[in-house]
Amino acid sequence: MKHVDLISGVVLLFVGTAVFLKSLSYPIGTFRTPGAGLFPLIVSILLIGLSAILTLQVFLSKRGKEVAPTPFFPEKGAPRRILLGFAGLVGYRYLLPVVGYAPSTGIFILFLIKFLGGYGWKTSIFYALVMALVAYYLFQVWLKIPMPLPLLRF
Repeated sequence: MKHVDLISGVVLLFVGTAVFLKSLSYPIGTFRTPGAGLFPLIVSILLIGLSAILTLQVFLSKRGKEVAPTPFFPEKGAPRRILLGFAGLVGYRYLLPVVGYAPSTGIFILFLIKFLGGYGWKTSIFYALVMALVAYYLFQVWLKIPMPLPLLRF
């Protein structure tokens, strides 16, 4: 387990450094008027810091305390849930231009809560409706972001 953490820490340290150096070639701007390089700069600094902490933890951990590796899928139904989540994302992508933003978001949330969360129909429908309305109000009314128009207009 220590070797995997060491390799991950070093690789992520190099990736963070590369992104940091590349983000300096874009205009940074300020927090009030951010440039194209501000977000990659902040994320790369976080990645460098966290990967350095992971690498240091590997070097500073005691040799006698090897932790047994945990399985990649700790739960029995994890691969099925991952596939269902991926199928839900693909379905959302293809449903979005057909029925529009708010209805497809509601259907996607309903799918996630019902089939991945395991909640009942009443709870799932309630939260799907609430999330669809909140997403619609937030993006289309308050922020005035144009969302995809549906092919099927009712």
